[in-house]
Amino acid sequence: MSQGIIPRFLIACRNQLSSSRALARRYGQFRSMRSLECVDANGMPIPWYTYPAIEYLDHLDFSKLTVFEYGSGNSTLWWAKRALSVTSVENDENWYEKIQGMIKSRQADDSRTSYLLEADRGSYIASLSKPHDVVIVDGRFRKACVEHLLSSDTAGNVSMLIFDNSDWYPQTIQIVRESLGWLEVDFHGFGPINRYTWTTTVFVNPENRHVLKYARDLHSVAGFVKNAES
Repeated sequence: MSQGIIPRFLIACRNQLSSSRALARRYGQFRSMRSLECVDANGMPIPWYTYPAIEYLDHLDFSKLTVFEYGSGNSTLWWAKRALSVTSVENDENWYEKIQGMIKSRQADDSRTSYLLEADRGSYIASLSKPHDVVIVDGRFRKACVEHLLSSDTAGNVSMLIFDNSDWYPQTIQIVRESLGWLEVDFHGFGPINRYTWTTTVFVNPENRHVLKYARDLHSVAGFVKNAES
């Protein structure tokens, strides 16, 4: 009996190592941990969302959509390459200066990116003052930012709301669920830098879902390229 168990154990160890290598190398998690930067395997900026959420969003066409971010970072650079325009608000001056420099150095044309520094809590929250297609809550004062969005006239115009670390904000997420009643998809998993899993939640407005179109066929970073339909 042990003769059969040992080979299975070795095969399981081999497969587990293969899975770990895929996460470390193909997703670029080791590179992001080493540099403490949200980057992919090629060193390109990615959001600090879970990998399943990033892969989902990377399949969509945002070229005609406007994006607003509460909180900035490599996500700002990532969205700037994909969206019609990006407005990001930051409350930390040192972080703002760092990301501002990255925006200027990585983009030949940064006219589509509006980057705001609002150290005051009230001004930071109120910086979402006009309609955007995609709103991302991934910075400070998250509950207050959500409440501001829900109480404004812009909520109905939003097609997608992205809330990162949603597993840390159960009460806030429940407020969004009850207030909007939108389709909710919770992307649990690993992501850049962190050694633990977390959740990035995407809410989709059913009335505006027609504006969210796929840009390409489905493909996972560490998946097999295979067409099983033939």
